Amino acid sequence: MKYYEILKSTPMFSELSEFECQAMMFCFKTKFKTFLKGEIIIKQGEAMDYVVLILKGSANVQHIDVMGNIVILMKLRAGELYGVESAYANVENNKDNVIATEKCFVLFLDRHRLITPCQNKCKRHEKVIKYLMQTVADRNMELLKKLNHISKKTIREKLLSYLYSEQHKSNTKYFEIPFNKTELASYLSVDRSALSSELNKMKKEGILDFDKKQYHIIKYKK
Repeated sequence: MKYYEILKSTPMFSELSEFECQAMMFCFKTKFKTFLKGEIIIKQGEAMDYVVLILKGSANVQHIDVMGNIVILMKLRAGELYGVESAYANVENNKDNVIATEKCFVLFLDRHRLITPCQNKCKRHEKVIKYLMQTVADRNMELLKKLNHISKKTIREKLLSYLYSEQHKSNTKYFEIPFNKTELASYLSVDRSALSSELNKMKKEGILDFDKKQYHIIKYKK
């Protein structure tokens, strides 16, 4: 199978043999596609026929509200899925844009076949469905974390809440976040200039240090 090694490197297919992966590709009516940086992988408002698996690269999930404001909901990295929750909720039209933030290699899986056990009730399909349910649970936890960040009153509190969370996740003194400053401002629902100003203030105060996407929390604030 041409793309077996790439599929094997993703959590969704890691426990499947090459034969099982090939069978899954047929079962899920899959298609592979490459997107360049800035291209739309999934468009807000279009029919939600597929679940997307990022095989290589990364993408932002963003929502445009009725006022035209763009809010980044999350970052998708290699091995991560988009559209599972909508598939299980039977949502017909996609609610968000998924935009490549670098060159992406993407797998599209038919959402109806993906969430419904096949007639043969094969073990490989059960493994995939188990992984999908875990993905839904993990995604809900990530969204709850985001709600906690953006519920803080000030930009500084929002930043520290998010950065503490990322530092804890990486378990290292120096850690890298998935967003640049413009994306981070959108993710935290704050003004970009105000966010940059607050970051610079905290740097001068010796609370943290940063260089592009890499951060180091020097002093912990209560």
